[in-house]
Amino acid sequence: MPTLYAPGATPAAVTPRAFAVLEPGTSAALLTRIRAVLADGRGLGGVIEALTGAYGASLTAIPAFAVALAEGDGVRVAVRGDFAFDVDATVSERVSGAGVTTWTERVIPGVLRVALTTSESAAPAEFAIADGIVLTGRIEWDAAPAGASAPAGASAAAGASSAAGGAPAEAAPGPRRREVAAAATPTATASGLIDSNSVPSVVDAETLLPLDSALAPLAPAVAPLPPAGPVPAGEDELPTGFDDVWGATVIRSADGAEARPESDRAPAVAPAPAGDHDGATISLAQARALREAAGGTGGAASVLPIDSTPAPLAPPRPPAPGRVRVSTGQVLPLDRTIVIGRRPRSTRVSGTDLPHLVAVDSPQQDISRSHVELRVEGESIVATDLRTTNGTTLLRPGADPVRLHPGEGTVVIPGDVLDLGDGITVAIEGLS
Repeated sequence: MPTLYAPGATPAAVTPRAFAVLEPGTSAALLTRIRAVLADGRGLGGVIEALTGAYGASLTAIPAFAVALAEGDGVRVAVRGDFAFDVDATVSERVSGAGVTTWTERVIPGVLRVALTTSESAAPAEFAIADGIVLTGRIEWDAAPAGASAPAGASAAAGASSAAGGAPAEAAPGPRRREVAAAATPTATASGLIDSNSVPSVVDAETLLPLDSALAPLAPAVAPLPPAGPVPAGEDELPTGFDDVWGATVIRSADGAEARPESDRAPAVAPAPAGDHDGATISLAQARALREAAGGTGGAASVLPIDSTPAPLAPPRPPAPGRVRVSTGQVLPLDRTIVIGRRPRSTRVSGTDLPHLVAVDSPQQDISRSHVELRVEGESIVATDLRTTNGTTLLRPGADPVRLHPGEGTVVIPGDVLDLGDGITVAIEGLS
């Protein structure tokens, strides 16, 4: 969902699926917190929670704001104060917060584009932003899901203009134009179906494969044909008709095998079949012959693998340098990453090392879904506040309480206690 903006003086926090605009002069810390709330998927409720946490619970103290975020098949917009949204949808409309005591909130289906203009006169939105914080005077957000088409009214207007001999009219001036190469576009018939003759095909194209590819065609292993002449006794079976292509495919009788000369008999161990990928693959009969030739005294027997135990899937886990004790009574070793919160989840999983996820209750909603992460780096234990709303406090005996910086790791030692809020604490303990 691309977003374009024009430079201005109004601060905005933007993520791929949402953006929020606040009054000029808003602190950088609050903007960072709101961007993290939107990225975490906490929606409008998380934004209101961050605003009331910064300005107090009174609604009159909350500054003007505008929020737009994708929700299901539509877009939820909320606006307070002098901001206004122009929404291009199945039924386009303008959503304003002017003259409203609290804020105006709507869920609009079939949204293609959301534009927000501020009181300052801004140039056209031409700068792209995917995720971050900017100062802007106008934002245009392409909120249409992949494969969505223009509203029916816009399509009808475009068709009418085309029928009149003019260029198709656009329903609304979009931030960009998308052009598709005509050579790659199938031709549509009058009935609206795609003409299959205009679709490029690779049936007649030449497909090239490397010579060492497993899919490269190999010449069939053709057995040498016997010399022309009368068929020996005991071999008067009819030929298949394809022996000259695939070799003899009829199983011959074993009668009279002892009478055949030794030179005419097949060798006990056949050579490696044609097409062997490395020339070192042997058949079961060859393996038995090698084992019998070795006689159990070494030699060729040493070529055969003895230990067939597969290698371990992952290296052994290093010993835990300590453990954590949650005030709820849970004790976990620090043998892997631990994430604690109301509904914790982890986005950093390496190999088979799955993290411990510890869920705790938070009646007052002081604790975020994923609040704090504890992990081992070398011989150190590192605690990271996961950009929470209310923060994490480090309590160390003999020192003043310290608030962890959001998103930055802090080394903790046995005896430290992390206060998450709502009466939940996490104590760091050593193993001894």
